[in-house]
Amino acid sequence: MKVQEAIKTRRSIRGFKSTKISDEKLNQILEAGRLAPSGTNIQPWRFLVVESVEMREKLKSYTLNFVAEAPVVIVCCVDRSSIQHRKKRILELHKVGAFAGTELARDNLDSYKPRSMNEEEQNNYLYLNCAIAIQNMVLQATELGLGSCWIMMFNSKKTKKLFKLADSLEPIALLPIGYPAKNPEPRPRFSLEKIIIDRV
Repeated sequence: MKVQEAIKTRRSIRGFKSTKISDEKLNQILEAGRLAPSGTNIQPWRFLVVESVEMREKLKSYTLNFVAEAPVVIVCCVDRSSIQHRKKRILELHKVGAFAGTELARDNLDSYKPRSMNEEEQNNYLYLNCAIAIQNMVLQATELGLGSCWIMMFNSKKTKKLFKLADSLEPIALLPIGYPAKNPEPRPRFSLEKIIIDRV
């Protein structure tokens, strides 16, 4: 399946078969998330894979029922401590030549200081980068014949407590994955004319 086909056929699935997902397919989905791009290569995403019936039942109390009915739920988190390692990530990029041909390709970045961010800017930065990884996983699942539904309707604090996540980890989305019980029709989408502001 080509990327364009995956984009066109992807649906938000809210009903799943009980069929188990193979480890091979699940690993492909997680690998797609791992390979996502991120600002300064910060890679702030962390994934908790929930497969057991027991833990999915407990999770059901904090989200929509259909989420826990999927054979796998990925709790998508940001590692807030990753923001502290931006300089290290930038130096890694510099070392492999990622900045070649740009004004960032200096001989020495030892004195480089990443731009300071307030809390709102940090949140936006972390969430946006994690969202890219989630979309990678969604499209990979589609290619593998699996359905998913990006969920933000859940209690993040209680989910964090349920899974005893480290202080630095913040759950920002749930991604239930499984074989679709139905093949939904395409969802309404705006035309290009509606969303393109201008071409200048």
